[in-house]
Amino acid sequence: MVTKIKAGLIFLTFLLLLSGCATRWQVDGLKKELEQSHQRSEDRIAQLDSLLREQIELTNRLRADLSSTLGGMDERIGVVENKLEDMGHRFPELSQKIDLVKQQVSKSDTTGISDSTKGLINVDPKQLYDAAYLDLTKGKYDLAITGFSNYLKYFPETEQADNAQYWLGECYYAKKNYTKAAVEFHKVLENYATGDKVPSALYKLGLSLLELKSVGQANKYFQELIDNYPTTQEAKLAKEKLKKTKS
Repeated sequence: MVTKIKAGLIFLTFLLLLSGCATRWQVDGLKKELEQSHQRSEDRIAQLDSLLREQIELTNRLRADLSSTLGGMDERIGVVENKLEDMGHRFPELSQKIDLVKQQVSKSDTTGISDSTKGLINVDPKQLYDAAYLDLTKGKYDLAITGFSNYLKYFPETEQADNAQYWLGECYYAKKNYTKAAVEFHKVLENYATGDKVPSALYKLGLSLLELKSVGQANKYFQELIDNYPTTQEAKLAKEKLKKTKS
C-alpha cells in the first residue's frame, strides 16, 4: 500500500516536471507530503503490528489458563467420582450388616431365653445401635423402638446405653405417645444419672408432661434442669417454658 502511494506521487511529480507546470517549490512540497505520508503509514503499520503481537500473547495466555483450569477440573472430577464409587461399594455392605443384625435380633427374640443368650455372641452392639438410629432418622419409629429396646435388653451397661434410652423416649414422643415417652425419658434419670443425656431427658420429660396437661410436674423438672445444668441450651429453653406456664 505504501509503495503504491509513493509510486503514485513520484509519477505525478514526474508528469508535472515534464509538462513544465511545476515549480521547485511545488516539487519540494510534494516530496515533503510524500515523506509525511510514508511516515504516517509506517507508524500505522507499527501500531497494527504491536496490537497483533499483544492479541497473540493474550490468546496464548488465555489458552494456557483454560488448559490449566480444565486439567484441574478433570482432576477434581476424578476425585469425586472415586469417592462416589467408594460410597457405592460401602453402602450395600452397610445395609447388609444392618439387615443381618435385625435378623439375628429377631431370631434371638423368638427362640427363647437360652437361645437369645447364645445370640448375643453374634450381635455387634454398634451395628444394633446404628440400625435402630437409622430407622429413627427415617421416621420408622416402630422399628427404631424395637432396635433400641433390644439394645437396652442385651447391652444395658455399654457407653451408648444412655443414648439408646433417650432415643427410645424420642421415638414415643414423635409418635405422640407422651405417656410412654415420659416413662422412657424418666428412665434416663433413674438408670443413667451421670450420663450426658440427662439435661435433654429432663427437658423432653417436661415437654411430655406439658402435653399431658401436668403443668406442675413439668415445671418441677424444668426447674431441676435449670438448677443442676444452668449453662446448657436445654436450661435456656426450660426458662422460656417456665415463663409461659407461669404467666
